[in-house]
Amino acid sequence: MNKLKPFLVLIFPLIIWSCKEFDDSPKALVNILLLDAPAQWDSVIVEIQGVELELVPNGREGDIQRIFLPYEPGDKQIDISLLVGGTSLPVARNETQLGKITGITLKLGTGNSLYLNDNRYLLELPEGKTDYYQTLSIDLEQGISYDLILDFDLEKSIQVTNSNPLTLDFSPSISAYSGIGRGDLTGSTSPAEVRPVVFAVNETDTISTHTNASGNFLFRLKPGTYDVYIDPKDNRYNYDTIRSILIESGKATPLDRITLTRK
Repeated sequence: MNKLKPFLVLIFPLIIWSCKEFDDSPKALVNILLLDAPAQWDSVIVEIQGVELELVPNGREGDIQRIFLPYEPGDKQIDISLLVGGTSLPVARNETQLGKITGITLKLGTGNSLYLNDNRYLLELPEGKTDYYQTLSIDLEQGISYDLILDFDLEKSIQVTNSNPLTLDFSPSISAYSGIGRGDLTGSTSPAEVRPVVFAVNETDTISTHTNASGNFLFRLKPGTYDVYIDPKDNRYNYDTIRSILIESGKATPLDRITLTRK
């Protein structure tokens, strides 16, 4: 199999978009990051073309501007299943005039595929749809740097429609949010090679991720109380649950190492 090397992409220099004409008006810095909650596949390659911000400038209510920010590296096919345990992909960075960001669109290409047991399976977008829009409501203030997070949930995005031969339904499930006001939940599991799926659940939402090769995981959550469920997806090990974890804005909450027990 022709393995891609996405770790090179993660350190690729970003090109900052700017106006052709000099503009000294107040600005806010917007960083757009992609992360993943992966499924049980060896790797999932997704083609990233860039993002489009939807902005209403201050004092110009009703005037919606759309700013396209391309993903600059030449190789746009990214193994997003590696974006776990605190690793994210910088998609774009932009000094933006002040106003309100009301939405963001992740623009994909058609070069999407999945690898399992050295076999490659094409992932076709539903009806050729390449644009995935999410609403936001972020007021930009001068001199502040904002992280906008795009969470690509592969667990929800890829469904098996037939097991033999393997056929897949690919319908990207993406959420977008600002990193401001959230809190981190970090932890690790052992044995690390099991790579379980981890769910953070509160009354209104369920978010999933996997551990990385070292067994580490990270959630960036809205403040509240969460239960954490660990599904080993390996019939040799038991499920585990940790209840009533309080997440506070701007704080990191580490969990003790979770050791999966054998059945």
